[in-house]
Amino acid sequence: MAYRNNIIEINLLPTEFKQRKLNLSWIFDARVVWSTFALIAVASVLSLMYYHSIETTNDLKKAVEQTKQAVEKERPLLNQIKELEENLKGIELKSNALRSIQVSRKRWVILFEDLSTALPPGTWITGITQSGDRMDMNCSTWNFPEVALYMLRLEQKESVTNVTLTSISATKVSNEDAYAFSLSIGFNSNLGMETGVR
Repeated sequence: MAYRNNIIEINLLPTEFKQRKLNLSWIFDARVVWSTFALIAVASVLSLMYYHSIETTNDLKKAVEQTKQAVEKERPLLNQIKELEENLKGIELKSNALRSIQVSRKRWVILFEDLSTALPPGTWITGITQSGDRMDMNCSTWNFPEVALYMLRLEQKESVTNVTLTSISATKVSNEDAYAFSLSIGFNSNLGMETGVR
């Protein structure tokens, strides 16, 4: 029943034929509005992130490709550097070998000079064997006291660390009485490595 211009209208149609008014009030409900807005915002952010990631990936691919091109362009130079490094290693090995020979040569020159200058007048060396930083030396002398004198002189040399008498015995040299003795001599392992002139 409705009123129009003070006229009463009565709808006598059966209920199943009556037109129902469409109720759209739920659209403007705050919960629906905010939920819809939130979904749109999330979808927008996700879309932006997706496109940003795609753009970043493309930029990285371009950068990698440019780097590869730059490396390929400079590859001849890299090969030259590698070749020079290998040559340098070879030169260093040769230099170290030469330095070792020089040190070893200087060491033996100093050591044999000390061994010879310490010899008393009536004493001579008959044999030398070397093992590590020690040396076994066989000697002969006409005078028994010169054995102790030779040991004392050797111990005063910077090249020698210690001297030990390992054996002594009477012998004949050209049908004359003499003494044969053996010494164990330790020498400085750093001998010959000094930069200064001795």
